[in-house]
Amino acid sequence: MGDSVMASLSNEHMTMLKKVLNERFIVNNLLPKINDKTKKPQDLHTKQESRAFSAFALHKILDITPKQASKSVTDDFKDKGLDAIYYDDKNETLYLLQAKLKSSEEFQQAEAQSFCEGVRLLLAQNFTQFNDLIRNRQSEIETALDTCSYIKFIFPFTGERMSQSAIQSIENLINDERENEERLCCDFIYYQADDIVKDLLAEQQFNPVHETLILQKLQKIEEPKTTYFGVISIEDLVKLHATHGKALYERNIRYFLGSSKSEVNNAIKNTLHEHPTDFFYLNNGITAICDKIEPKGSSKAKKLKVRNLSIINGAQTVATCAEFVAENASHDISQAKVMFTLIQATAEQAFSKQITKSRNHQNPVQIANFASLDDTQERLRQESAILNYGYYYRPEARNASGVNSFDLNEAIHALALEMVDTRFVTFLKREFTKLTNPDSKFYQAIFNDELTAHHLINAVLCYREIMGLLLQAENSSPPNSRERMIYRHGKYAIASVLMKRLSKKIHVAQLMKADEIKVLISQPFDILRQQASDLGHRDILDKGALAYFKNQNDVVHYVSELMTVNYQLTDNIAVNHLNNIAGQVEDFPKERLLKFLSQSATQI
Repeated sequence: MGDSVMASLSNEHMTMLKKVLNERFIVNNLLPKINDKTKKPQDLHTKQESRAFSAFALHKILDITPKQASKSVTDDFKDKGLDAIYYDDKNETLYLLQAKLKSSEEFQQAEAQSFCEGVRLLLAQNFTQFNDLIRNRQSEIETALDTCSYIKFIFPFTGERMSQSAIQSIENLINDERENEERLCCDFIYYQADDIVKDLLAEQQFNPVHETLILQKLQKIEEPKTTYFGVISIEDLVKLHATHGKALYERNIRYFLGSSKSEVNNAIKNTLHEHPTDFFYLNNGITAICDKIEPKGSSKAKKLKVRNLSIINGAQTVATCAEFVAENASHDISQAKVMFTLIQATAEQAFSKQITKSRNHQNPVQIANFASLDDTQERLRQESAILNYGYYYRPEARNASGVNSFDLNEAIHALALEMVDTRFVTFLKREFTKLTNPDSKFYQAIFNDELTAHHLINAVLCYREIMGLLLQAENSSPPNSRERMIYRHGKYAIASVLMKRLSKKIHVAQLMKADEIKVLISQPFDILRQQASDLGHRDILDKGALAYFKNQNDVVHYVSELMTVNYQLTDNIAVNHLNNIAGQVEDFPKERLLKFLSQSATQI
């Protein structure tokens, strides 16, 4: 027991939670009917979300089905603070729950007192003051009270805390009733914001790989990391691939590149076909990490029971071998073996990421591939999946296309255009790797801990619509004209100005719709397009548009002028003052001016 304090559920995650509650419990009518017919439709929906939250908490805490959890909901008028009642006959435990689906409010004393009143009535088996949902279960609840060994309280809430006065009320209840009811447990079960987020994201995680491996000529190193190495058959690895697919490589920096894209992969196939016995000598071997290793048996060919297995180097080898077997089913590869190194290191450990980076050199590795080791990317993928968007941050992972999917490249472009620092705009034109390298401060500025899936998706949707309009503007301009060249080579500079005007709509826990964005920006874009063309200085003609928009000094000058005109700040005293400041130490060119302009952007 004790005070329970933490941050309340963010707007971002509250939106996700309510989406899951509606899809899992409400639209399919799993919950018991509400008997109160006096409430307005919106109030009824809010009530249903609250009831669904009770079911969700039971579903997750007790690992029961959504249907089982829904049947336990008793939340309605005259529930006496008892939102759900569930009996676990296996553990002989009766669970009594009160839930609060509120954005930031505390779990208050009055709410706890209502719950305490309900508990007292239930213990006395006085059902006359309860609603029909509880009275209709009277026989079931009486049986549970007769047979249970423990009575536990569950308090799911999304607010900041359960107040100390609320906790005290429940403690008083237990102290008052313990003489006659010793089965009351003092250890409450809290289900708070961090638990909710963890469970929401866990649903989007890849299935863990738990397997038993057979290694010949097994050797072991105890320190500094428990490591086994030996020889494994290619046939066994192919079976692993067939069973688990991409889940087998989730901690790798890339997936299988495809045989047509690599001479290495073609060489692997050739060796299997012509000289399978030589495979061991011609291959660099396989490296895998896992959370736990349990040796089984004592023979030279030992069995290793492995939890959370992931091949971090050798995906090319395994996947290519699997492809070869699929193409040559009758070909004998029983003599093909490979060196296998298994290191006990959890995915969260920095050491495992270091291993992954260091061992991936068999095929050329793009810097962008290392983004797959960034925990922020996986969090964003999971959060996006909850919102029904596929985010593919691995360069080879994209297996779908369309309006509801996007990749790392699109994400970087969209987010870079929101940045105040115009260096991001020029990097999109000339030094894109600075934005894809996880060790770069520019990458880290884009993909920070505060970035949410709603923000990311909205930015991508806006980026797509703006780029589409810029392409139309380019195609409708006279061939080889200055105007066409500005739209073509200055598209990122122009788009960055408009993205600032969409900031308030992008940075909310609500998804935008592509067709609404198009209508929203159509007229503002048309004005911006003309202004962008009018700012076609002689410098653009002299240098050429391509060279001009690759030059940082030129871009910062162009963007700041375009922002000034578009945001109607031409006569603004502050702008004129900041424009004329010279010799100031700033983090990036014209930092103070660009910050002021960005903050002053008129919102669409």
